[in-house]
This record gives sequence, C-alpha cells and structure tokens, in this order.
Amino acid sequence: MLIIVGRALLFFNMKDSKAYLKDLYEANLKQARDRIDEWRGGRQLRGKNDWRSFIIHWTDIDYIHVISVVDGRYAGCLGHDVEQLDMDEKVRLCTTVTSKVLRELAKHGGGARDLIAICQQIEAKGQISENATVRLVRKRYNALLYEAMESVTIQPSRLGRAIIGGREVSAFDEYRFTFEATRSQSGEGLEVFSDLAWSDIFPAIAFIVSSTAEMEWLEEGQARSACFGENTKFRVVISSNMQGLNLRLQEIIDMSRLEGSTFTYLISLTNIGPMGTFAVSGPPEKWSTELDLGR
Repeated sequence: MLIIVGRALLFFNMKDSKAYLKDLYEANLKQARDRIDEWRGGRQLRGKNDWRSFIIHWTDIDYIHVISVVDGRYAGCLGHDVEQLDMDEKVRLCTTVTSKVLRELAKHGGGARDLIAICQQIEAKGQISENATVRLVRKRYNALLYEAMESVTIQPSRLGRAIIGGREVSAFDEYRFTFEATRSQSGEGLEVFSDLAWSDIFPAIAFIVSSTAEMEWLEEGQARSACFGENTKFRVVISSNMQGLNLRLQEIIDMSRLEGSTFTYLISLTNIGPMGTFAVSGPPEKWSTELDLGR
C-alpha cells in the first residue's frame, strides 16, 4: 500500500505470521528494500484509486517513510535506524507498527502526518508494545482535541444540536466529521486534505464553533475570518448570511491566494443551520508532510 502526499511517500509492507518479531520486520524491510531498488532502477510504481490510475516515477518522490506492518503472537512496534538499513537516502524514517495501531489512528480520523508523528515517538523510545503504542495514539489525539475544546467558552444553541447517523453530536464533532469526510472523498484537488493533521484541524474547528456561538444571535452583516495551518495554510470564513458572503467572495478568494491558502472553508449561518463549502485553490508550494519527513 502506498500513500502519496506531495513529494512524500508512505511505503507500507505487511506481514501476519506466528514468527518472532525480528523475523517479521526483517521480511518486511527486505521486501521494501528490494522494491525500492527496483523502482530506483527504472521499474514504475503503478496504481489506482477511486478516481484515476497513476504512475509514480522515482523522480516524483523526495522523501520516503517505510512502514512495516506486522501482526501475530510476537508483534510489536519499534523504530529502525535508517543509516543501518542499506536503503536509499530518500528513506528518512522507517518504523514497524501493528495493524491495531493503524486501526486506532483511523478510528480517530488521523492522517499521514499524525502517523508520522506517532512513528517519530516510537523511534525515540526504541521498542514499545502494541498496547503502549495504541495509548500513544490516544494520548496525542486527546491532548490536541482537549486543548482546542478548552478554548471554546460558549456553544451554539439557537438551532440545537446536529443529528449525524441518527444521534445528536456536539458542534465540535459536527465539524470534525466534516473535515474527516472531506479527506476521505475522491476527486481532484482534495488531495490537500491529506496534508492536514489534528494540530491543523482542531484549532480551526474551535474557531468555527466559538464564532458560530457568538454570531448566531447578532444582526445580519457580521463576518469573521482566520487562517490556519503551519505550512499547508487554509482560511475559514464565517458569515451571518449568504448574501454577505457572496458579495465578499472575490475579496475572500484574492486574500486566500495572496497568503497562499490551499483552500477556503466558507460557512454561512442560515435559518436551517450553518451551510459550508470548500473552495480549493491548489496545492501548497511545500507540503507539510514533506517537511515532517525532511527534518
């Protein structure tokens, strides 16, 4: 399995066996090393997703994270010293994790950069058990989530809670689900959402929830805007009515382009609830995933 974000590649090799941990990860790392050598020698990596087929040339990628996924009686997690693996210099990080760890990350809506951050923590610890690594995922997620939620001092109330999947959800979760759903959607231009981590998304959601709560009882004509993201920037614009948003649309687009925002999240407060749309501008000059692996 391959995940590409900009010029960074997450290269997964997987093995399920009753063998000892060392045998499991060595088999994965040998497979990764052989495939990377063949790729560097001219063999193309071909694949497809829900909306297109593609070819990945060796020159398309600058940074590689080799991820060895192991399952079985002796499975565990550990970081590998890339300088001792006899792999190409493009390989910047190499980690063994279990499928349970990946499922935990996916359950919380984690992306490529969240996985890289967890793997860097594993590397710092050397070797760590599966359950302890799952706790690392939860700890990182909860720390970033609670920090953002604590900044919200007032909740929207005029229209009550949203219903998603047949149950009431908080305003924070409503927008969290929106970002996660957009990241999983197919379509050109939406690749930029793969470059967002919890640390980018949660502060933006806190701004949306706080602004909605403060603006929902105000007279029409109010608007608020803020920029988020360390490198892959995006702008959130909230207006108390659709007409005001439409009148300022070109101004908003120009401002987003000037600051290098990859997309703008436009939200209008209506009588039936907030209406939002993502206006994608284009990819960043330098993807955050590239920076995370290039450090």
